[in-house]
Amino acid sequence: MQHTTRQAALHMIQTTAVFTVATIDASGFPTTVALSPLPLDRNLEQLFFYTSRQTTTVKNIQRCNRATLFCYHLADYASLMLKGHLTLVGHEEFTTDWRKELSPFQRRLNYHDPVILKFQTSSIKIREMMAMDHLELLPESSE
Repeated sequence: MQHTTRQAALHMIQTTAVFTVATIDASGFPTTVALSPLPLDRNLEQLFFYTSRQTTTVKNIQRCNRATLFCYHLADYASLMLKGHLTLVGHEEFTTDWRKELSPFQRRLNYHDPVILKFQTSSIKIREMMAMDHLELLPESSE
């Protein structure tokens, strides 16, 4: 992927307020949900999401942790799709208290049993201004 395309993808990751997150349910069908990422460590390789342990998303990733993230910027008709894996992670993933990083909306959710999901990117596809289409496979992580 060209350097400018990587920059465009990173910009979308860092500025998108809500991603559509798709996981695979027990019947093999995609299930989608809108999730806001935590502002911590938003980069091409990983994003973190705050949700409840009782959600369908969490149940789905316990069976199959493959997932797709999607976002769209209407202003410039750009879209970004990330394929990868979602896993439950603990507070030890962060050097700071992630609770202090929650947005006002996320704080209002006040989940009884909150969890943090870590998305690790395997491939990136970006479409900018309806003209360019780029796909890059990222190297496998050692985790």
